Order: sequence, then structure tokens, then C-alpha cells
Amino acid sequence: MTLSRSRPSPTDAVVALGFAAVGCLAGAYYRPPGWHAFDGLGYVLACLTALPLALRRRLPVSTVLASAGAYAVYLGCGYQPSVNVWTPVVGLLSLAGCRPLPVAWAGSVPVAAVMALSGLTGRLHPALVAAQAVLVPVVAIAFGHTRYLLVRANARLRVVTADLVAEQEARARNAVTLERMAIARELHDVVAHHMSVITIQAGLAETVLTSDAPAARSALRAVAETGRGALDELRRLLTVLRVQSDDDGQEAPYEAAPRLDRLPELVSSATAAGLDIRFTAAGEPVPLPPVVDVCVYRVAQEALTNVIKHAPGARVALTLDYTPDEVVLMVRNDGGPDGRARTGERPETVPGSGLGLIGMRERARICGGHLSAAPHDGGGFEVEVVLPLHASRRARPEESEGQGP
Repeated sequence: MTLSRSRPSPTDAVVALGFAAVGCLAGAYYRPPGWHAFDGLGYVLACLTALPLALRRRLPVSTVLASAGAYAVYLGCGYQPSVNVWTPVVGLLSLAGCRPLPVAWAGSVPVAAVMALSGLTGRLHPALVAAQAVLVPVVAIAFGHTRYLLVRANARLRVVTADLVAEQEARARNAVTLERMAIARELHDVVAHHMSVITIQAGLAETVLTSDAPAARSALRAVAETGRGALDELRRLLTVLRVQSDDDGQEAPYEAAPRLDRLPELVSSATAAGLDIRFTAAGEPVPLPPVVDVCVYRVAQEALTNVIKHAPGARVALTLDYTPDEVVLMVRNDGGPDGRARTGERPETVPGSGLGLIGMRERARICGGHLSAAPHDGGGFEVEVVLPLHASRRARPEESEGQGP
């Protein structure tokens, strides 16, 4: 046991000294006949009965035993009972307030014994002696145990509060991470597509600059138009980031993003980059939820971007199929005519980061759908995404992040 742990607190020291002083004064000035004269030994025993209370919070069991033992000796020497009869009770009250109930009941035994001894020494009626010996410890334990329960409840409340704070902080960090991932997806979709088209068209312009001036001008014109399109989409994205929506739903962030009504522009841009695209729409078009609308457009954009980067000059089949419950987008390319573009020159390919497919799968999971991307027989690559049209089947972003790819 360390010194700091056994050192009494100032409050408990004051309580102990107060009981000792009052007990000594009562013994000195209250001298009924028939009792032993209150002499030096009486002062010592009165102090030994009260002073253990200085350690009642740190050593409650020892306090009860020491105080009750000293008071029993005090009574055994023939001194009259006085205020010091309550010092073992105060010790028991402290014991019940900081120890489990079985320990408190065990500590009540010496207290009940000295209460009975005090009553018998004071020549009280046996019924009163028994009541005093039973009720006083029971009341002390009742009050003390109530405090014990409150202390434990407060401790549990502090633990729960700390857990809630930690959970809120974790949720805040998770929300920031999800928001960063969403921004990263949008930036990737905007920048990757347009920069791929610009890179291909700039390379084409450089290749035919001296041999085919009209083709070079057309390529540079496509570079300018694609650059302006990228700036427009970046402005829309920055607008979404700057304006805080009052709608807590998942639809608001997608209001400013491009949707399927801009799919013809996307096809024209990819065609200008050297792709041969055949677009087919099947089924009866229906209004799509904004999150699904944006997802279909972004998947088509990323799939065509990958074809531009990895299979320039390829023939592409772009199919959009509406069903009563789902919308299906399929982008299939044939890998290109022996890897050469229609201009007769091999265009410069653009290295990929591998984040495009990850972003497409994340978008599909957020919408409650699924995406498949794999080479198909005969060469080339196929990307297919199937998205439900009903909101009840769509997942929240935080749910989708916890799933596997």
C-alpha cells in the first residue's frame, strides 16, 4: 500500500477529530452517578474510538473493526456511553457506501454487538436494546448501499458516455471517409474521361499536323470542347461541395451531376476520340431516381473511357435496357482492329490507375445493384451493370462500403 493511498483526506480527518473532541467533552462534563470517572484512559479510548474515521473511505473495514473494538473496550472499562456510540455507525455507513452488500452485512456484526453492549451497559429495556442493535446497522447499511448503487451507476454512465463519444467520433471519421471517397469517385469520373479524350485527340493532332491539317483542326477542336466540358462538370461538382443541402436524403448530392439525358454528348465525345459506337435502347424509358440516373451515366462514361485508353479505335456496343424493375447498361468492345485506330496510325494509349472499376462497383453497390466487368469470348471487354429502380432495394453509402468488391 502506498503512502498516498493510506493518507486520510482532509474532510475525513476533520470528521474524526470532531467526534474525538465531542466524545472527550461529553465524558468530561457529563458525569452521571454510577459510572467510572472519566480519566486519562477515558480520553485515550474516546480518541481511539473516533480517530479511525479518518480512514473510513480508504480502509472502511479496518475503520469499523477498530472503532467498534475501541468502543467495546471503552464500555468494558465502565465509562458512560456518549456521542462516541455513533462512530462505529458512521464507519459502517462508509463501508456500505463503497463495498458490496455482503461485505457491509459482515461489517454490521461488530457494530450490532457494540450497540447491544452499549444498551445493556446503559441499563436499557431488553426490547429497546434489541431494536437498537438491529435497526441502527440496517438503517446505516440502507443509506450506505444506496450511495454505493449511485456511485456504480455513475461509473457505468461514464463508461457509456465515453463509448458514445468514441462511437460518435468513429461515425464522424467514417462519414468524412465516405465523403472523401464520393468526391474521389466524382473527380475520377470527371477528370479521367475528359483527360483521356484530350490525350488521344492531342496525340492525333500531333500525328497528322503536317499530313492532314483538317483532321488536326478537328482533333484540336475536340480537345477544346472536351476541356470546356470538363470545366463545366468541375464547376457543378464544386457547387455541390460548397452548397449545403437542407435535404438529408441521398438524392440531393446528385442533382447537379450529369445524367442520361447527356448520354448522346458522351457518345459523340467518345466517337470523336476514335471509337465506333453503336448505341441501342430497349424497353420503355422510365424516370430514374437521381442516384440511379447518375450511376448509369458514370458507368457508361468510365467504360467508354477505359475503351479509349486501352482499346483505341475499337467498335463498341452500348446497350441500355429498361425493365419494370431494373435498368441494365452493357458496354462491350471488340478490342480494336488489331490494336490500330482507323486513321492507320497507332494512337497513344493512356495508362490506367485501376480506380475506375473500383469506383463503378462502389456506385453499383450504393444503388443496390451489381456490376460485372470481364473479357468476353472473341476478344474485347464487357462491362454490365444492373440497377434496381425501387429505392427499397438500394443501399446507403455506409452500408455499401462494408461489402466486398
